[in-house]
Amino acid sequence: MTTKIRHSWSISIKLWLALTLLILTVLGGLGLTITWLFGDFYLQIKLDSLKTEATEISEQLATIPNWSERLSLLETLKLTSGTQLVLLDPQGNVLVRSGSSSNVSPGLHSGVSGPYGGVNGLLGELSRNIHISDFFTDEYLALVLSGKTISIKALPINGWGQTMLLAATPVGANPVQGVVLLGSSPIPIQESITTFRWLILYASLIAILLATVISLFFARQVTRPLALMQRGATQMAKGDFLPIQGVNSNDEIGELAESLNSMGESLKNHMEWLSQEKNLLQGIVESISDAVVMLSYDGLILYANDSAKALWQENEIEFEERKTQIINFLQTMTQNDDYQGENYQTFALGTQILQVVMAPTVETEGIRGHVAVLHDVTASLRAEKARREFLASVTHELRTPLHLIQGYLEAIQDDVIPEHQQGEHIELVLEEAKRLARLVKDLQDINWLERGQSLQRVSIDLESFMSDLDQRFQGRAQELGLKLEVSPGSGELFADPDRLLQVFINLIDNAMSYTPCGKTVRVFIEEELNQVQFAVQDEGEGIPKEALLYIFDSFFRVNKARCRKDGGMGLGLAIVRQIVEAHGGTIKVESDMGKGTTFWIALPREPS
Repeated sequence: MTTKIRHSWSISIKLWLALTLLILTVLGGLGLTITWLFGDFYLQIKLDSLKTEATEISEQLATIPNWSERLSLLETLKLTSGTQLVLLDPQGNVLVRSGSSSNVSPGLHSGVSGPYGGVNGLLGELSRNIHISDFFTDEYLALVLSGKTISIKALPINGWGQTMLLAATPVGANPVQGVVLLGSSPIPIQESITTFRWLILYASLIAILLATVISLFFARQVTRPLALMQRGATQMAKGDFLPIQGVNSNDEIGELAESLNSMGESLKNHMEWLSQEKNLLQGIVESISDAVVMLSYDGLILYANDSAKALWQENEIEFEERKTQIINFLQTMTQNDDYQGENYQTFALGTQILQVVMAPTVETEGIRGHVAVLHDVTASLRAEKARREFLASVTHELRTPLHLIQGYLEAIQDDVIPEHQQGEHIELVLEEAKRLARLVKDLQDINWLERGQSLQRVSIDLESFMSDLDQRFQGRAQELGLKLEVSPGSGELFADPDRLLQVFINLIDNAMSYTPCGKTVRVFIEEELNQVQFAVQDEGEGIPKEALLYIFDSFFRVNKARCRKDGGMGLGLAIVRQIVEAHGGTIKVESDMGKGTTFWIALPREPS
């Protein structure tokens, strides 16, 4: 690709060149006009002078009756310098020739070789071989013989040679007795004109030189304020709104500089206001918890707030697919031409449910782009789902034991069950009542922890606590055919012993419930300076990866069929998390399908 080079000319150079060109044109045209007019004027004066002189001589000769006196008169005449005289008869023969460089030579047909014979000396030493027939033709002679006086600038008939200034007038009238012919070379006039032209040229060159210098100074003085304003305008375009200094004139340029300074101040204030508005708007958008994405008309992302970047994990390579899915979905929404306002759609991103609201950014020339707000409704949908599941589960869990209790009691009351079997059925009623009691207790615990009730913290001896756990669950482990390993502890922990025991009862009970016969359940402790870490590890079937994010949510159950069979409602791990967090600790889970699950609990030794 070729790049065009642009030659930049400053305005001062342009103005100087324009003034110089104007001066050259005016002075050159004026010089040419003056020399042309002067040359023609000088030649015309010379011709008029010859004509007047020829007329005066003719008038004097006409008053004399004979030729001898006329010749005597011609001898006494004083001709103008450079002027020569020839006296012709009516037939064109030379009667007399005289000039400034020769004496009067009387005599008829003197020096004649035919009509209009040679006029030796007519042009002086430079024109001795030129004949009068070369200049004064028969037409001129006939015109003079008709009584007219002529003055001409005659050219040689053959077309080459020097021109001649001639004046011819008749002597006498009716009939014409002769012709007075005066001639003068234009060379002196031409030399004077040439000298005058050189003077004009030299004067013009000097005038042009002086005018060029003055115009250059004038151009710089005139354009200096413009250059200052141009630099000031360039700085304004770069964001520097300092006022233009150095322009103090009271003319239009000064008013323009004041207008530029006023415009710069206005732009500065406007830019500051726009910057404040932009920062305010950006702060508002960035503080929105929902993801906000601005798209161009072509579907390209122009802006995304931090919530949007966190949604698609912009800096994580493994989450690039999430961003691609979101962008493709948004681009699909922008291509929907069936709406003029906001567009609502729901989008499933993995386990997340996003509610997308998109609106076009409309300008006078049409739609410029789109703004999309992505709201994560997963939690609300999950909460609604959990609420429905909770109502269904509570209804089911309450209805089943209540129906059993009601049925057995009615059977006993109606003596349907034999007396010797009533004790066995009363035992079943008691088990169902205990099941209802456990359900109510779990609900009470959830409610108690959610209301943020204070814990009864005391100093717990970890060695005794771990030993108590071992003794409490060894019997059940043997019943289930499992191996239980509880590591000994040491030191102290400041916590609520009942709530802490409830945590391990729920975790160990779950571990044993999901561990096959012959496998091992381990409970071990890792002590650090400021905290204590507990771990409950099993060798069960594990927890699916997609369920790990929701394992501690209330009413969440990985295997709903088994939990209902065992009487669980998905409240145990939710209670565990709330108790741990109430102590200022953390809990996390690690699981591999087919290899088992480990729950890690970190508790501070003393409350903060």
